[in-house]
Amino acid sequence: MMPRAMAAGAALLVTSLALASPAEEVKTRLLERYPATRVDAVSDTPIPGLFEVAMGRKIVYVDATGQYFLFGRIFDLPGNRDLTEDRLRAIAKVDVTQIPAVSILEQGEGSRIVYVFSDPACGHCQTLEQTLAGIPDLHVRTVLLPFQPDSAELARNIWCAPDRWAAWTAWMRQGVRPERAPEACQVDALLTRNKALAEQFGIRATPALVAPDGRVSLGALAAPELSAWLMPGETPVTQVIPEVVQ
Repeated sequence: MMPRAMAAGAALLVTSLALASPAEEVKTRLLERYPATRVDAVSDTPIPGLFEVAMGRKIVYVDATGQYFLFGRIFDLPGNRDLTEDRLRAIAKVDVTQIPAVSILEQGEGSRIVYVFSDPACGHCQTLEQTLAGIPDLHVRTVLLPFQPDSAELARNIWCAPDRWAAWTAWMRQGVRPERAPEACQVDALLTRNKALAEQFGIRATPALVAPDGRVSLGALAAPELSAWLMPGETPVTQVIPEVVQ
């Protein structure tokens, strides 16, 4: 005879399985079949038997068995909507409140705010700085993100300067190299924190712009495109096919 406690546990398990939604069952199945693959969430789609799988900032589709994957987009033709784009835009947004004030080079008091993840040795970042200088009513919040081999020393010299923003703009916009920072001024912890924050946001290249509403744009936009992007609205998201590991 099954002990009462075991019987109760078995009944609870059966009840839990019975209450699980099809999407939850698919997620469980995926985690069992592909334990090395990141699976953040599984949700229904308008197509019966097809489920959306969120993997970080990427989306794939899978059938109920977890065996067949679809890498692509779903379009609602009568509604003229790219449903995958809608979802990518939603999961691509970042929470700017997680960017600590102590990590920011701040300049301007304009009504249009933009966060810029920038590498002092990045040519495209320097191009973007020239563009930012010509856009009115702007409030720029720059996060130093040294990816290049000689970027860390440049970042330290800029951050440790008496006037950080002046040192930054002199270098990025005019090519005037910052003076060597005092040995007592160390920024390793700051730069490590910035890199961790960028990784959390899915930012792996510079320049990267982040709007107050969480939208992200990679690359140096020209002035007209940047001005339009600064207005709240919809922007396309580029998706990279994720890796599925068994």
